[in-house]
Amino acid sequence: MTAKPHRQNSGFQLRYFLAGSCSTPDGAYVLMYGQLTDMQNKLRHAESQLLARQAKLKAAEAKEARANYVLQCAKNNEGTGLLYEILQAEADALQARADRLEIEADIPVWDMNWQAAKQELADIEELMLELKPKCKYADRDILAMSEASQEEEWLGELKQRAENFLITAGTIPHDHFQTMRSHPRFKTDLVPYIQGVNQKIAQANRLGQQGKDGMAALMLELEEPKLLEAPRED
Repeated sequence: MTAKPHRQNSGFQLRYFLAGSCSTPDGAYVLMYGQLTDMQNKLRHAESQLLARQAKLKAAEAKEARANYVLQCAKNNEGTGLLYEILQAEADALQARADRLEIEADIPVWDMNWQAAKQELADIEELMLELKPKCKYADRDILAMSEASQEEEWLGELKQRAENFLITAGTIPHDHFQTMRSHPRFKTDLVPYIQGVNQKIAQANRLGQQGKDGMAALMLELEEPKLLEAPRED
């Protein structure tokens, strides 16, 4: 089940599909930093929403109290008040109750969103703590770390693209290949890697001709990203 009620990303997604999709600890840390600032910003906006909700509730209560006061005065004066003032007070009282009910209707979902956002923020912070000791550029600020990690992160990303394209489609699309050629380590790292993947695919095809499941064997040889260990069960 991929449901993630009230959250932007589940803890599983953060660990394996976001941080785990990166090629370097620094790249994963920078990605998590982006998630961190986004969630912090959402929580700050949520604090503003909370105050605005409280203000609206107070306004509805004040409107209802004022309407009830007018009606009570009319009752004490034995109905000698002006008819339109009484009708307006009754309408104001009803509208105030409707406003309050409308505001309160969203509170349970809002509260769950608030709790989920704080949980997600805690998960992100935990992942960043795990990643920081593994980062090559941990001594640099986030902007410098991001820039310094680009070459290695892109190299890993392009290797994975080449592998995925060659295994699933047998070729690398021209636009992706152009990106690979633009990398400064295309000839020294990417070309040998692509050659290695092609050799593995050829071996898998030979196994297939022998009645064996060569592609399954090939997929079992694929490297798994291990930037983060699976969380321990307490």
